Amino acid sequence: MNSTYITSAALAEQLPDYDWPEVAFVGRSNCGKSSLLNALLNRKNLARASSTPGRTQMVNFFGTTKGEQQLIFADLPGYGFSAIGRLARKPWEELMGDYLVRENLREILFLCDIRRNFDEEDIELVDWLGRNANRYKLTVVLTKCDKLNQSEQAKAVNKIQSLLDAKNMFVHQILAVSTLKNKGIEKLQAQLLSWLDEPKD
Repeated sequence: MNSTYITSAALAEQLPDYDWPEVAFVGRSNCGKSSLLNALLNRKNLARASSTPGRTQMVNFFGTTKGEQQLIFADLPGYGFSAIGRLARKPWEELMGDYLVRENLREILFLCDIRRNFDEEDIELVDWLGRNANRYKLTVVLTKCDKLNQSEQAKAVNKIQSLLDAKNMFVHQILAVSTLKNKGIEKLQAQLLSWLDEPKD
C-alpha cells in the first residue's frame, strides 16, 4: 500500500475535487491524530503534528493506493477553542462547513484521548457532525488506549456511549486504538479501505 501527501487547503475554494472516496479525521489538538494517520498510512512521519495547539488551520490531504484505486484521507484542523481563541473559531467553522458537504466524503473519525472526559465542546462538535450522518458514517476513535487497562478501556467506551445515548446523539461505533501497541489499527485500516469496494456509479 503506497501513501503520499497530496495538498493542503486553508479556504473553501482551495478544496480539491476527487472521484475517490474520502475519510476525514477531526480531533482536539494533541489527541494523537497525526500518529494515527501515520499508522493507518503505513508511514512514520507523513502527517506531522504542530507543537502549538491550534496552529495548523488547514485541511491536509493524503492518498493511499490499493491496486488501481485510491482512498483520500483528509486531516482536518485540530480544535480546542480555549487555546486558539474566538477569533480563530469563525474561519475554522466556515472551512469545516464547506468541507462537510463534499460528495465523496464517506466517513468521519472523531478522535479523542481515551483518558479525557467528553466536555461540552466535544459534545457540541459530535452533535454538529452527526447532523449530516445520513451522508457519511461518524465513528468515535478513542486514542492512546495503551494508557489504560482493559477494564478502564471498557469503562471509558461505555461512559461515552451512555452520554451520547442520553443526548440522543448517534455515532456508527466507538473504537479504542493504540498506535504504540498497534491495537485496533489493522481493524480500523481494513474498515476504511473497505470504502474502495463500494460499487461505482
